[in-house]
Amino acid sequence: MYNKIKVRPIQIFIASAGVVLILLLLNLTVVAQAAKDNLRPAALGKNGMIATANPLATLAGQKILVKGGNAIDAIVAAAASLNAAEPYMSGTGGVGYMLFYSAKENRVRSLVFGGWVPETFRITKFKADAKVADGAGHGQMESIGPRIAAVPGNLAGWAKALKDYGTMPLSEVFESAIDYLENGVPVTEFDQAMWAGTVARVSPHAESRKIFLKNDKDPYVIGDYFTNKPLAKTMRRIASEGIDVFYKGEIAKEMAAAFARDGGFITEKDLASVQDKVQWVDPISIKYRDYTVYNNPPPGMGIQQLQTLKIMEGFDMKKMGHNSVDYLAHLLEAVNLSRIDTDKYIGDPKFVSVPVDMLLSDAYIAKQREKVIAKVKERNAGIKSETTLNSFPEAIDNPNSAKYKYATTSLSAVDQWGNAVVIIQTHGGGFGSGYVAGNSGVVFNSALDWMTLEPGKANTVAPGKAVGWCIGGMMQFHKDGKPQLIVGSPGSFGILQSVPQVALNAIEFGMNIQDAISAPRFRWKDELGLVPAKEIIMETRVQPAVIKTLRAMGYVIDTSLGDWTMTVGGAQGITIDHKTGWMMGGADLRRNGYAVGW
Repeated sequence: MYNKIKVRPIQIFIASAGVVLILLLLNLTVVAQAAKDNLRPAALGKNGMIATANPLATLAGQKILVKGGNAIDAIVAAAASLNAAEPYMSGTGGVGYMLFYSAKENRVRSLVFGGWVPETFRITKFKADAKVADGAGHGQMESIGPRIAAVPGNLAGWAKALKDYGTMPLSEVFESAIDYLENGVPVTEFDQAMWAGTVARVSPHAESRKIFLKNDKDPYVIGDYFTNKPLAKTMRRIASEGIDVFYKGEIAKEMAAAFARDGGFITEKDLASVQDKVQWVDPISIKYRDYTVYNNPPPGMGIQQLQTLKIMEGFDMKKMGHNSVDYLAHLLEAVNLSRIDTDKYIGDPKFVSVPVDMLLSDAYIAKQREKVIAKVKERNAGIKSETTLNSFPEAIDNPNSAKYKYATTSLSAVDQWGNAVVIIQTHGGGFGSGYVAGNSGVVFNSALDWMTLEPGKANTVAPGKAVGWCIGGMMQFHKDGKPQLIVGSPGSFGILQSVPQVALNAIEFGMNIQDAISAPRFRWKDELGLVPAKEIIMETRVQPAVIKTLRAMGYVIDTSLGDWTMTVGGAQGITIDHKTGWMMGGADLRRNGYAVGW
């Protein structure tokens, strides 16, 4: 167990009128995680650190750092290499967010490249039968195919960051990505599970089958090597000619023609508009204890993470104890309340009014905290004895489970000059829309499936609107004007729950970044249409007695995914000790995560 609880009875003998009263007090103390429990130590370095969800992506970034590149150069190299190393998670046809601290400018900036609804989008053109589960339980629109794709922003985001803050050209930064795509990468157990869970998303599309399935029908398995030579050709052209060839040139024309032929909405005009839309903006922030905590603004949903922190700041979490009943009950309620707000308020600020100041105000947070206190008190008062109303199947541990359908990734990097950057990028569902446009090798995202058809909602789908995204949720904790902790995670709407849990593990409970990431987590099942959530996924490394008590309090807890599950995210993070210069990196072993410093 990660958080073993040692019970030390303190016997107090009180003699009165010949009667001895024995009081048994339980002093619950969290025992520090042992290295053997954690399975891996934190990565260490002084000159740079990079943490990604795949060792080959981490290697691509590390090469850049060692060559003298900065954090932006390294993270873009890693992000681009995921076209090959994690083709189901993200890539050139995907979307994302970046949160960057510039040491030279001494400021934090947010870069939003999260995708936009095509201008010609019309819901009347959708077909009711084009739905394949993406693990997120959406299903309001088609979930695969060319009609579900948002106008992609990843390439523009990478290029904008490089142009403004990088030190290397695209041709150098894309070297590893092109090499991996051209010459192949080995398929891991995790990759095999992802292919098995998402094969139905690519199989309806001829160009996709040629690239992502063997013999046009079989998913890749351990022992195989995956290549995408058409995308290698595309990336090589981008590296030599610049991103205009993708957004305004020959490749753009080919992709737009494919969308028109196959009934999609993305046009040349949509693609040509992307670079103007991808601009730096100011982050949102809060004060938390001695830290200033930064996050991405709407249409990103990172505000939920800040609300959760502010609510929890009012409690003595150390006294509660890590992953104790008291701690988890309060955190569960804080997360649930904050999720209701994102569902209600967060969308494209150009289309809807988002009350950021009100949602983060002391007065509003205080009211939310009182609701949390009242709800926990109510649950304690109604605690039940043994019940089977809240039971789930025995925990399973199947690495090839078809539940492996989520498709997002996170990356973190810090360099020797003090620059710090986090990216979360995604295809939406596994392999996104499953649709490859023409001969480009680019599989497009399924971002529109993360919006709602219900009229009048903050994130209602509309032509030209930016997608309201959980992928905006990443955090940088700064003290004395410098970053000390940066962290992000994939995991659908669980992103907004996993990142605060990791951060609290480090800030409140003193865990190193790897222990903070590896510690057992939970997430509400709060996908679109399921807010407020009714059920919770919880890893079974949480103490059985704790889970039993939470169930008795009325929480519906699903433990069927076992000790470790990617459903609670796959976080990557870095901490920086500015007094000594040492950095620690952590990466999630729930996926293929790997951190390397030098």
